[in-house]
Amino acid sequence: MSDLVLIARPVAEPITLAELKLQLGFGPMQDSDRAASQILNEKLRPFILSARRECESYARRCFITQRWLLRMEGFPGSDVRYNWNGYPTITLAKPPFQSIDFVKYVDTAGAVQTLPLDTTYGNNGLQYGYQLARGGETQPARIYSGWARPWPPTRMVPSNVMVQFRAGYGAPITATMTANSAVLTVAGGITFNPDDAPLMAGDTGLPISIPGAGASGSTLDTFIASVDVNGNATLKDTAKASVANVAGWAGSQVPEEIRTAIKLTAEAYYNCGSEGDELPVAARRLLDFYRNLVA
Repeated sequence: MSDLVLIARPVAEPITLAELKLQLGFGPMQDSDRAASQILNEKLRPFILSARRECESYARRCFITQRWLLRMEGFPGSDVRYNWNGYPTITLAKPPFQSIDFVKYVDTAGAVQTLPLDTTYGNNGLQYGYQLARGGETQPARIYSGWARPWPPTRMVPSNVMVQFRAGYGAPITATMTANSAVLTVAGGITFNPDDAPLMAGDTGLPISIPGAGASGSTLDTFIASVDVNGNATLKDTAKASVANVAGWAGSQVPEEIRTAIKLTAEAYYNCGSEGDELPVAARRLLDFYRNLVA
């Protein structure tokens, strides 16, 4: 038995108010009256939120970076790795997967232990650990026990196995970099971690875009090479220009088909009111390619 709990909500939405207004046919004339524009904005914001959630529910995945906690009543199954049935695995719903914050369990003495990631295929001498299969565009990530080891024994108490992970394409960040340096400092009001924690080691390999830090003021598009204990990231490429507190993006960009599906759904909510409680056919067709049919 298990349950999935949302720990940190998205810090932004895949579409903006301006994009939804354009979808609805509103232009500068509607924005010329400040009071009327504010009323319209307040009316549209819930439609964006509801449309994103409805599209995520249909696709069974995350669009903007979110943190989830999977609580389980023990590790899965018995150790059947030498049988034709395959490995007992933990499936992490809500693709696309980004990183694992921790895998914890309550041992037989009642102490909470952190299970380490084993990247050596059993050659590091760990008694217990886990291996990670990151999944893909529509496939959930999976956690295996370390080769060739069983899952550790646990005390039979509620939620004795917990996995906290992040999923979604990406999210906005406020970034600072110095010219000719690959060190990225995340700071300001919007951070990559929704709870304002620093970047974590699990974010290694994550794509990242920093406007103005590239050659001749262009966007620096690169990857996170490592993250230190203070949450500062070292990127694969160095900045060509210094930038301070610019609005960057950590992760992949949300596909345009998904963004269009959200706009169509929000438009249907605006036009139909309470009767617009289903995804428009066009939105479903756009999302069908991205549907997670596994977990």
